[in-house]
Amino acid sequence: MSDLANAEWTTFMAKLKAAEEEFVKGRPAAFQALWSRADDVTLCGGFGGVERGWQNVTARLNWVSTKYSNGTRTREKISRMVGADLAYLVQTEIIRSQVGSSSEMSTQGLRATMVFRREANGWRIIHRHADLQMITQAAEMIMTTSGLTVGLRRIFDTLAALAGLALSA
Repeated sequence: MSDLANAEWTTFMAKLKAAEEEFVKGRPAAFQALWSRADDVTLCGGFGGVERGWQNVTARLNWVSTKYSNGTRTREKISRMVGADLAYLVQTEIIRSQVGSSSEMSTQGLRATMVFRREANGWRIIHRHADLQMITQAAEMIMTTSGLTVGLRRIFDTLAALAGLALSA
């Protein structure tokens, strides 16, 4: 990567870090400003759902940011690759904030992957995926059967057996 490209990336990463901090304070504008306005942007957020296209992504970012207030965010980079026009970042994030109407601080741990594209106006986010799967789990705890996880199904079956009930599949 050229010195100019490296400087652009470094500047963009600083803006991203500041924007993420603003986001968990309930202020999404700086984070939204870093997104591409293209129709191919996608968001698979930590609150679930999949959004495609700038209009849908920005609406979801607005909605999610209303869930946070007085927050802080730390991150640990796991991996990254930066090419001439495409980059990705894999990180873990710890968000401490008040969630919803609660006055108590909550902690949310996320693993997140972001994909970036260099556009005419600089680096932009084109994809973000975040989820709560921070702890390695046994397969039977995450595989689903009839809408219930196998682990939960076993618990329900055991409770039903103890109560003398039969649960239908």
